[in-house]
Amino acid sequence: MTRLDRYILREAFPPFAFGLLLYVGLILLSNLLGRAQWLVGVEFWGLVRWLWYQVPFVLNQTLPVAVLLATLLAYGRLSRENELLVIQAGGLPLLRTARWLFVAAFVLVGVSLYMSETLIPRANERAAVLWWDELTSKGNGLARLAGQDVPVGPYRLFFARYDYRTKEMVGVRLELWQGETLAVIFADRGRLEENRLRLVNFRQYTLDLTRLPLPDFASLEEAEQHLRRLVRMQNVARDPSRTLTVLLPKTRSQLLAQHGGGGFEDANPISYWYERIQKTVNSPREHLEARVQFHSMLAVPFANLVVLVLALPIAVRKAGSTGLAFGYSLIVTIGYYLVFTLGKLLALNGVVPPELGAWGANLLALGLAWVFGEGVYR
Repeated sequence: MTRLDRYILREAFPPFAFGLLLYVGLILLSNLLGRAQWLVGVEFWGLVRWLWYQVPFVLNQTLPVAVLLATLLAYGRLSRENELLVIQAGGLPLLRTARWLFVAAFVLVGVSLYMSETLIPRANERAAVLWWDELTSKGNGLARLAGQDVPVGPYRLFFARYDYRTKEMVGVRLELWQGETLAVIFADRGRLEENRLRLVNFRQYTLDLTRLPLPDFASLEEAEQHLRRLVRMQNVARDPSRTLTVLLPKTRSQLLAQHGGGGFEDANPISYWYERIQKTVNSPREHLEARVQFHSMLAVPFANLVVLVLALPIAVRKAGSTGLAFGYSLIVTIGYYLVFTLGKLLALNGVVPPELGAWGANLLALGLAWVFGEGVYR
């Protein structure tokens, strides 16, 4: 690393750190104000924890914006004070001065991908569970799922209502379909702890629905034999207090985070959506959603590099003052996320291919960089 490289990094790092703190703080504040009406009487440190759990996701979203602001301010000042002109007069091309910024952008892409796979899903899950289970309902977050037909891996879980006094589910039904064979468990009450579903006073049946519709029977014995083939298995609790424990593929926290509602961010890693794409048992709608989410979660990290490519020619040609640099930063940020959100919505509705919807904002930014990049890239 040369003295010039260190000089460029010293110019870019302060506005990068400032932009990161500014945008993270603004988004957290907007999240807080949007839920202010439900925060009366909430414990202060619980609220701090809830905000802290949102930081990884918000940080991932604001890293590209901070890169954009840092590039516009740093190179805008160098261009304004003719320092870039002196550097180019010395025989160094503009791209050579930004090589360590590109290295830093590639590092941020890797960090962002790593966070999206590991840290962000856990933090988003904790934020949703903390909100529903501690801040607003004091351990009764499962009440949010009452009346829903909740997918739990290969199972479908339903319960009619939630008993706040005993913290149990009432009127529970757990289904598992394998082709045309249905395994179903009914229970008066149920308690979910981690991934253990404990059912009280249960009735368990396995039905082979290929035996339907019923034929005309010639005798009672024939009807009994057909009934045995139809009802492959039944296990009914004779004692009302007897329990049955089922190990579910998802934990209580995961179910609450994914199906509790409230506008919380996705608690699934990139690999989850990739695995969903590979499954052949998904419905067309589920397959489409998996493709959109997978490519969207890849596109955002690469925005760290894309906005740097776009910001360089804008900073050199357009950012004649600090105010203009902030203005262009705002315009590009709004434009990028507007195109990204619109593309994602169009992809989810099947109007455009998922890959185009997710990557469209990045492709548009690269196209604009090429248009504005005379003297920089061409």
